Amino acid sequence: MIRIITLMENRAGGNKGLIAEHGLSFLIEADGKKILFDCGAGENTWKNSRKLNVDMNSADILAFSHSHYDHAAGFLTLAEKGLCADTYIGEGFFEEKYAYREGGYTYLGCGFGETFLKEHSRSVTVNKRSIVLTEHCTLETGFPRTCSFEQVPSRFVKWDGKEMCRDLFEDEQCLVIDLGQELAVIAGCSHPGILNMLKEISRRQKKQVTVVLGGTHLAEAEEERMEQTIGEMKRMGIRKIGMNHCSGTAAEERISRDPDISYIRLSVGSCIFL
Repeated sequence: MIRIITLMENRAGGNKGLIAEHGLSFLIEADGKKILFDCGAGENTWKNSRKLNVDMNSADILAFSHSHYDHAAGFLTLAEKGLCADTYIGEGFFEEKYAYREGGYTYLGCGFGETFLKEHSRSVTVNKRSIVLTEHCTLETGFPRTCSFEQVPSRFVKWDGKEMCRDLFEDEQCLVIDLGQELAVIAGCSHPGILNMLKEISRRQKKQVTVVLGGTHLAEAEEERMEQTIGEMKRMGIRKIGMNHCSGTAAEERISRDPDISYIRLSVGSCIFL
């Protein structure tokens, strides 16, 4: 049995004692290991873990979906509190990430450097494609862009040392859970495009993805793209979707009404079993 706990997310759930804020963090218990997938934006992820009776210092593995602050900056507090796990990042994790708005730039990066990460980790591994974490859990990255309508918003940029350029999120990772004949995918923000990610994972592992959990980054998607995405997910055989963070209210409401999909809202404190 695999348990997935939402430690941080944008909206509160049934436990009103927990803190909700813009960010994401999951704890996955599988194969006798505890996997922390993302750390949220700040100290409130650690505060929530205390109220959920989760010992963050017992985490065996830490995996970052990407280095935006709302997924990674919470590591600063967790490290100070004693977290020291085997850590996995994607290529380009430490590139300076920004958002461009109204003629100016806002820093969106993790807020720490490679030295700090190494000092507070048992080991640091850069994932270049696929890494097996446990018997049933794999980290995947490096997603070909095959769906033309899945484009990264132009406001996301990075500093390459000389100029600002488009950020295509080469560092983005997702966690894949092998359910036997099928796969479940836990996504952080799906910046490369949720369909691009799911199709490549299915191709690599030669199994059908039937469960998708986490952020799908449909919050800014126009209705046509949203319908295309949902339709394609159904054609792929996806039957259960648990959405949160950057998925967007419109997409969540649309999927919650779909008779062919079992929908779950993964609010702060939610717990599901696979």
